[in-house]
Amino acid sequence: MDLDNIKKSWQESDIRPKIDEDKIQKILDNKGKGAFDALLKYDKLFFWLFIPCLLFGILVSIFIHPLPGIFYSVLVIIGFFWQAYKIKFLKRINLSEMGILEASKQITKYKKYIVYEISIGFIAIIPFFIFYTYYGLPEMFPRLYKGEGVSTSLLVILIVEIFLTAIISYWIYRSTYLHNIRKIEKSVKEIEYFENNNI
Repeated sequence: MDLDNIKKSWQESDIRPKIDEDKIQKILDNKGKGAFDALLKYDKLFFWLFIPCLLFGILVSIFIHPLPGIFYSVLVIIGFFWQAYKIKFLKRINLSEMGILEASKQITKYKKYIVYEISIGFIAIIPFFIFYTYYGLPEMFPRLYKGEGVSTSLLVILIVEIFLTAIISYWIYRSTYLHNIRKIEKSVKEIEYFENNNI
């Protein structure tokens, strides 16, 4: 909902707002739209990053081992189309023209997409690390994976890979997606509060 629509709703209900119009415009344009534009920017960035990721998967399939390479490439292709869907979804959202309720619903829906993405992505990456650790690494470093204690070493490497990936992924999602989603949610809630408490 833009500033004119908010003012119009006050005029129709014969209400004199106590809040400053410039403050509303600042919330709409700076905080909400700035965070929204950042979300769209990150989605586009990650969309294009899937292309070199796919090339990496092909190289792994050819030069290291086909099992982790093919599995990784399939995940990348799925992620590529998922990113395209999220970009299309965000482009349909217009914070300046949507009503507060509709904007809130759309942002909540996008937030759920991100939560699903984190959860499913983490689960899907575990088989890749299993394939990579037990098939890829022995192909790259055959001398290191001979003799006793190999199974224990591979298990330790697998656990460390999963743990580090979880930490790094959470930090990336928190600093890019979740941080900006919270900004938009706060912006929408402030406008909603002003609309409901302007007598």
